[in-house]
Amino acid sequence: MSRLPLLSPTEAPPLARVWYREDGSASALTRSLASAPDLLETLMPYLGQVMGESSIDLQTKELVIVRVSQLNGCGYCLAAHRPVAGEVGVPDEQLAAVCDDVPLDRLPPRERALVEWVDRQTLDPGGIDDELVVRTLKHLRRDELIELTLLAGTITMLNQYCTAFRIPPPR
Repeated sequence: MSRLPLLSPTEAPPLARVWYREDGSASALTRSLASAPDLLETLMPYLGQVMGESSIDLQTKELVIVRVSQLNGCGYCLAAHRPVAGEVGVPDEQLAAVCDDVPLDRLPPRERALVEWVDRQTLDPGGIDDELVVRTLKHLRRDELIELTLLAGTITMLNQYCTAFRIPPPR
């Protein structure tokens, strides 16, 4: 049971209603954030920018999202994004490697470097050393690494929010 009310469109403040679909539906995350419409108005475009397609493909972004959510134990984000990762083309073997305790050595070198970066950033950011930076930059441009680092941090924030408030995962 959520620790926050999950507002229906009629309960939501007018500023928050724009984030509901035409049929009145919205994710549990959106419905929980509707209680803070000013924040929702700022957060949603930011999330769209960070999580949406850019110079980095959606497969890579979804791989990062599910890995960070797995590390942080966020049931909501895993339930919401694991199917999306499959839909955008993340191979099943890669999903298994980042979500199901399958050895990471089965990942291609680029994804393995990316997962190593994300793991360290999420679990021990002070432990990122020059060697890891160099190794990761063999597979990603600097701007891509910056973007994926911000994505991983944003997902950690959402993981903590969803877990703390027990936002129910999508079915």
